[in-house]
Amino acid sequence: MRIWGVIGGVVWMASLAAVGEAQHPRPASSDVEIRRLIEMFRRGWEQHDVEMLRRACAPEIVMLSLGRRDRGIEEILEHLRVASQHFPQAELQMEHLEIRTMGAVAWVQAEARYVQKTAHGMALAYTGYASFLVERQRGTWRIRQVDLNMRPATSAPPAVAAEGASLEGAWLLESAKDLATGHTLPQGAMLLLTRSRFALLAVAPDRRPPREKKLVDYSKRELLELVRGVEGSVGEYRREGNRLALIPVFAFFPEMTGEPQVFENVQLDRETLSVEWEARGRRLLMTWRRVE
Repeated sequence: MRIWGVIGGVVWMASLAAVGEAQHPRPASSDVEIRRLIEMFRRGWEQHDVEMLRRACAPEIVMLSLGRRDRGIEEILEHLRVASQHFPQAELQMEHLEIRTMGAVAWVQAEARYVQKTAHGMALAYTGYASFLVERQRGTWRIRQVDLNMRPATSAPPAVAAEGASLEGAWLLESAKDLATGHTLPQGAMLLLTRSRFALLAVAPDRRPPREKKLVDYSKRELLELVRGVEGSVGEYRREGNRLALIPVFAFFPEMTGEPQVFENVQLDRETLSVEWEARGRRLLMTWRRVE
């Protein structure tokens, strides 16, 4: 009888414990908490929500993305502020999350797609992978490091019509003329083109390299002097027939800040590039000379 009483007592205590667990559910697992954390970061980035990002990220966070490295939450928020001026709409997708937890630290990886859209409807798309280093700080998971390892998903510009001619390289502005007045503009510039990206730099006329001297012949000090105090913009470009659509990501030219621009009537051979550009109400004919 005593044995049966002991067994009955154990069963009774187990029943009380089960009722207690039903009334007080266990806290969410680490994986669930981390997934919620990554989703908070994703939504905060898409919606430009500063407070949401502050809750998701540790103050000392480091973020690597699209060729940038930002240290600390304040630098990341400034990066987002500038990007949102040029691209008011953004979409960040992450799929197939893999989480590896090691005590108070976890590593998260996911397939990622990032789309930025201008106010004019033009879009830049990137695909690749996102990885996060997260750490439990005072009982709460926070993101310590983000790496958005993505490449442009936009197709490369089609081949040019002229045989052997290519847009890729460095171009120095030879002349710029107002087509309405015929006046020649004194400001020079340099245009750098890869297969899908551009950099446009303003170069003062007195610092333009002479025709007989190539950029490769300049010393580092001479190159620094050449670009001292310049303005510029960088971004993506697309070629559509005889048009080049420039989509600035960061721009310091007043004419290009935050808005896509179009070079029209593009004429290209191996050494020269001519385009027409509508800027500040003026239509300009610009002729560029290849320097590299």
